[in-house]
Amino acid sequence: MITIRNRYLVLFGALLAQLTIAALYAWSIFGIAIQSERGWGEEEVLLTYSISVFTFAFSTIFSGRIVDRKGPRPALLIGAILYGGGLILSSFAQTPQMLYLTYGILTGAGVGFVYVCPLSTLVKWFPEHKGAITGLSVSMFGGGSILFKEVISYFLEGSTVSGAFFNLGILSFALILMGALLTNNPEGFEKQKTEKEEGDYTTFEMVRTSRFRLLFLMYFLACIPGLLILGSAKNIGIEVAGLEAGVAAGIISILAISNAGSRLVSGALSDKIGTLSVLRIIFSITVVSLLLLSFLAENRIMFYLGVMGVAIGFGGFLTLFPIYTNQAFGRFRYGSNYGIMYQAYGLAALAGVLLKSAAGNYTNTFIISTLCAAAGLGLSFLLREKNAAAKEKIGKII
Repeated sequence: MITIRNRYLVLFGALLAQLTIAALYAWSIFGIAIQSERGWGEEEVLLTYSISVFTFAFSTIFSGRIVDRKGPRPALLIGAILYGGGLILSSFAQTPQMLYLTYGILTGAGVGFVYVCPLSTLVKWFPEHKGAITGLSVSMFGGGSILFKEVISYFLEGSTVSGAFFNLGILSFALILMGALLTNNPEGFEKQKTEKEEGDYTTFEMVRTSRFRLLFLMYFLACIPGLLILGSAKNIGIEVAGLEAGVAAGIISILAISNAGSRLVSGALSDKIGTLSVLRIIFSITVVSLLLLSFLAENRIMFYLGVMGVAIGFGGFLTLFPIYTNQAFGRFRYGSNYGIMYQAYGLAALAGVLLKSAAGNYTNTFIISTLCAAAGLGLSFLLREKNAAAKEKIGKII
């Protein structure tokens, strides 16, 4: 295949693929339609989303290895087949169990194969702006749900859920395929990275460190609130704030804008004041926002501030943890290393469902999530910030 040498063309291709899989975060549009059309319960619908997020995270273990060894294009091609194919097969699913397999597992795996590629590829093309380029990449994933909320709603108009799944599958396959053809590593990169450098860790070496275990736990605690709210945004608006269904659907756009904006800003800030400093700020915003949702959600303004704050926190976490992983363990096996770190995200998705079920309602769930975020904030003080000179050689922290 042709090799792309213009880094801005690679940037376009990688971000196009990343934007496409953002439809995952607009799941609540599908969820409400499924409940209305098929009479399925809220927990069955939410479980579909949670399975897809868990599978998404789990599949990054394999996609990261492919990206490290073969480059981003093969992983993106696999992602196009899994993601588009999973959506198309979802159009034939008539039971929750079938949808768990098609959307939950196949489409979720497709997201995982696509997601890692821009993260690990673009930092190689733009090494002088690692934080900003990571923020831009993950902002496409967070903010793209604004676009796909409209796309999914359009497909649902005058059609069934099955028809919307099928149309979205065809569109997604074409867009990710286009992105794959435009994305590759810089020429000669593989030859340059055949040997470890100072500060680089293999995946086996990484998981044996106390720093990895601490960071993994922090990531897990950080993701629970955001995943829960993103997957049930419309339901939360109706149940917690008493919003009408049409108004509640607009929460998705608010979440997406806050999520994407935070990813861009937190990535750029990490280049300026340090990743860990920004991470502590984001944890603090999350704690305050969850307190608003726990005790003041009946006030419409406090409710919106709360969901915006959680989305800002979630976007920041999804930017800062990959940056910190790169800094702490090097880029020699970054794709594989972050694939392992990202399992905290998948476990948090399943934990959110169990938490909601055990808590009984969203208010109690928010209170417990507040404690999780506060614990994550406390753990962050067990790590030490890197100064500018040490950002590329971080093997000696803790």
